[in-house]
Amino acid sequence: MISIDNNLVFTPENINTSKNPAISIILRNQEFLTSKTSDFLIFEDDDLKWTEMELANKQFIGYLNEQPCFLSELTSESKLDENLVLTPLRNLLGRIPDSLFTVCSRSIQLSEWNKNNQFCGSCGSGMNKHETERAMYCECNAMLIYPRISPCIIVLVTKEDDLLLAHNKNFPGKFYSTLAGFIEPGETAEDAIHREIEEEVSIKVKNIKYYGSQSWPFPSQLMLGYHAEYDSGEILPDGEEIDEADWFNYLELPAVPTGNISISGKLIEHFLDLKQKN
Repeated sequence: MISIDNNLVFTPENINTSKNPAISIILRNQEFLTSKTSDFLIFEDDDLKWTEMELANKQFIGYLNEQPCFLSELTSESKLDENLVLTPLRNLLGRIPDSLFTVCSRSIQLSEWNKNNQFCGSCGSGMNKHETERAMYCECNAMLIYPRISPCIIVLVTKEDDLLLAHNKNFPGKFYSTLAGFIEPGETAEDAIHREIEEEVSIKVKNIKYYGSQSWPFPSQLMLGYHAEYDSGEILPDGEEIDEADWFNYLELPAVPTGNISISGKLIEHFLDLKQKN
């Protein structure tokens, strides 16, 4: 097994052209194989020779520290060593390096893509994997089926010293976060920002500025992060997704995500840094 540290460098690729020894990460049903102490495990080929694990759906995902890195999936019948457990990626957030989160994000999405595209949507025949691209195809047409990516906007709305934060019905306790939503067909990201914020809390915004992005594999989002300023309106939660929303002074925030877990936390921390410098 290889050690995990903050110096891991991951390069996504579709075809392995390296002769270096390969390594593998292993999952089953979207959960990653870890030790009972929750240490993330990356296996060298020699490690796998001596296990009794039954693996399937092996996919090359890229290079980790210049070593070819593969995703393998445990079969439902495969037994686990007594020192190993399966851990959801959400439970590993904040405890693994960003580069390893990228590997895990890519692995989950490719696993789902492979599982959900076994048959052609036009004729029902089995799909084939393309030889050079990360895509599947059927001989009945020329369409290539790539892994799905769902673009979303996530926005921190501010008004002078206050942040607009909301509680989603699915959040635990009194946990608050920024507003987010999927981009609809035909929309720009800016269109989606105006629509989603007005739909969710009846607020209009202005001065939209792009901040950054994050892959969020639950199941396949690409989160596009923005800052925006309050323009007009009174907060009125939609009651469907958002049950509570309010303005919070930057010095008195409720429980919010941290920057080492999500782009929502990074947006909040970026605004706090700007306030502290001014």
